[in-house]
Amino acid sequence: MTVRMSKKLASKEGGVAAAMLYAIQNSPREVSLHFTLDSKRILHALTKGLQEYEDKGWLNVDDSSLLRAISAALRGRGTRCTLREAGEQDRWNMSKANEQARLGLDDGAPTVLNTDIPEAYKLDGIKLSSGSQSMFYKAIKAERHKPERMKTTIMLDITRHAARDLSGKTPTDGDIWRSIRNPDISRTTRDFMWRCMHQAYKIGPYWTNIPNFEHWGICRHCQVEEETMEHILIECNAPGQETLWNLAQRLWEMKGFQWPEMTHGRILACGLVDVQNSAGKSDKGANRLFRILISETAHLIWKIRCTRTDALLTDTRKYDKRALKIRTVQDTWNGVLKNPENLPEIWVRQSGFLVGIPPLQ
Repeated sequence: MTVRMSKKLASKEGGVAAAMLYAIQNSPREVSLHFTLDSKRILHALTKGLQEYEDKGWLNVDDSSLLRAISAALRGRGTRCTLREAGEQDRWNMSKANEQARLGLDDGAPTVLNTDIPEAYKLDGIKLSSGSQSMFYKAIKAERHKPERMKTTIMLDITRHAARDLSGKTPTDGDIWRSIRNPDISRTTRDFMWRCMHQAYKIGPYWTNIPNFEHWGICRHCQVEEETMEHILIECNAPGQETLWNLAQRLWEMKGFQWPEMTHGRILACGLVDVQNSAGKSDKGANRLFRILISETAHLIWKIRCTRTDALLTDTRKYDKRALKIRTVQDTWNGVLKNPENLPEIWVRQSGFLVGIPPLQ
């Protein structure tokens, strides 16, 4: 039997908890249950740590909804139930279980688990004698559920599938957000990727329903009707984009690895890549290079696009009163242009200017 969870629970320990709950809920009440677990955290949460977690309202405990449901379901059974940690004698059985879990990733729709807790076993809130002011404040904040942003959910799914193509592993939402905060990626580039994940940039479809500004959503170089981030980073034939990806590919192939076809999802998933060396082990140096190379190349393409767009938007013949002032554009990019001493006073009317990033050695 395979239990396939929703993506938000698609982690190893979350999977263990989900499988336990499914087994408890679908087993006759008169049958004794015996669980062998390879997760010390799940085992601790349901045994020695249970009282403490309940006293503190399960605050900041991963998979808490599942663990609370398991605890209530076990209390509601009238038969014996045992939990023990997997040992050496269980290695073969655990490997078979992990193999079944991998096969279950593509096995139909996710299993819907009932995590409702009967009133008789429901313990809500934090025990006053166990809490602190900080803990109470965090609990109040946790109760204020933030609505999911559909655009962000879509990008998380795109990134998840891209990461699986790159590394063969399916990351959780938490894995994706942590990968964007990887210290190997510069702070400004992390901010760029965070905004891409939320589709927060005012490009393409953003302008569609704003009267008199619909034309701002069109790529001003190749006249594509919706200038999406994927178009800017991958598809646009404006000078710079293709050249930068070719340079990145050459540098990566110098490391001795095959260059993957680049997509928007793979750019956002660059922090999740797991390149293997000839011995079949994770190559930390190659993984770090890939993170830096992909993220910085994409960010540079975006910065070049912003420079180019600013200059085009100064055209008063095309945009009339809505055109940007030349002084505004020149003040924005002053100090970051290549060879500024060789540019004319009003350089926005010229072609060929570029931000002053040193050439690849």
